Amino acid sequence: MDNRYYRHNRRKYSLKVHIVLVTKYRKQLLQGSIADDVKQKILDIANTRGYEIIAMETDKDHIHFC
Repeated sequence: MDNRYYRHNRRKYSLKVHIVLVTKYRKQLLQGSIADDVKQKILDIANTRGYEIIAMETDKDHIHFC
């Protein structure tokens, strides 16, 4: 995990978030190539916006990333 701190005049901070996305009605849709496609799309968006994804895992009905 990166311990990089951002510094400004009288502030020093490091922001990290943990996001969980859940399928509607907890349907078990994130299996096989669909899970891989969703992971790749999230990584593409993060790279485009300049975000760093530290970890990402999927289950059949949700995905965690931080």
